[in-house]
Amino acid sequence: MTIQSQGDTASAPADRAPLPLFPNYTQLPRRVSVRRWRWLRLAVFALGLGEIGVLLVEPDLGLDLFFGIAVPALPLLWFVAPGVWRNLCPLAAANQTPRLFGFTRARTAPRWVAEHGFLVGVGLLVLAIPARKWLLDDNGPALAGLLLALLAAAFLGGVVFKGKSGWCSTLCPLLPVQRLYSQMPLVVSPNSHCEPCVGCAKNCVDFNPHVAHLADQYDDDRTWMLRRRLFAAGFPGLVVAFFVVPDPPQVSVPALYALVALAILLSAGSFFLLDALLRLPLGRLPALYAVLALNLYYWWTSAATLARWGGDSPAAVWAWRGTVLALTAVWLVRFLVKERTFVAQTAGEIVPLRAGGAAAARRRRVETG
Repeated sequence: MTIQSQGDTASAPADRAPLPLFPNYTQLPRRVSVRRWRWLRLAVFALGLGEIGVLLVEPDLGLDLFFGIAVPALPLLWFVAPGVWRNLCPLAAANQTPRLFGFTRARTAPRWVAEHGFLVGVGLLVLAIPARKWLLDDNGPALAGLLLALLAAAFLGGVVFKGKSGWCSTLCPLLPVQRLYSQMPLVVSPNSHCEPCVGCAKNCVDFNPHVAHLADQYDDDRTWMLRRRLFAAGFPGLVVAFFVVPDPPQVSVPALYALVALAILLSAGSFFLLDALLRLPLGRLPALYAVLALNLYYWWTSAATLARWGGDSPAAVWAWRGTVLALTAVWLVRFLVKERTFVAQTAGEIVPLRAGGAAAARRRRVETG
């Protein structure tokens, strides 16, 4: 199945057309106006530029802020409320500035970008995470240069290509992780960038956050589907490798990347072995591996992050780990229910849905457009 973004449509009044099971962003209630999102986005963008300045002027403080606050917070934000980040991300702000002020050329992205941009983003991510060990964790100017390069790439993508096709929905190295973690948002924040939607991306997470990732897993294009499953399969291995593989100079940089690649392959091998043996619904293992990766990440980072700010008591560390585990358990249960409904609806069945605690179940067909 493919969910293709399409032009904007007005939300129908609730008394005439009840919301579908998986509403797109034009059908979701807005608690924050587009104008307020723009002001918030400007503030976050200014903070991002300020962080780059601090990395250049006071590298130690900048590194503490980036790796002590931003990096530990973002995975959980992507897991709980991915739409909030996608509305506020400085890279997205840079990418959408040409469109907002009317100087984008709005060209259709080349076919290779649409089809292979995801792999480019994955490649950049796999290069960048081990680079923390030999460069970025201790070098403020290098990290500032990387952040400036990403902002420039996002901006140029917005100048040339329409919508988010030049960066956010294709080439961004954060996109694969965001899509993996955003399978079952606990808090849904409608997209505030794309007014109107220009249909620039396939299975767009901004257009329909409820089912974009599931649509990837059940996509008719087997290559499209397998690439996204491959990232989900290898991601826990990437997380483990970052914390287990020794830092240079204990190992050379080439050996570091070789060991990271081995961990990714072992993780992917376990995924596809389980896939062959268990024959679970297609969305099940990617969800399980997303939960595994998130818990592994916070298991290792909780003590170090809390210690950076003077709160690394054993009780605080275990409370943080337990909180993440509880959140992921709730998330996973909700995902399993959603996948069952998604599969039934896309197969043409009608599934009863209880709404508002009413005793009577009503029947609806899913609307994915």
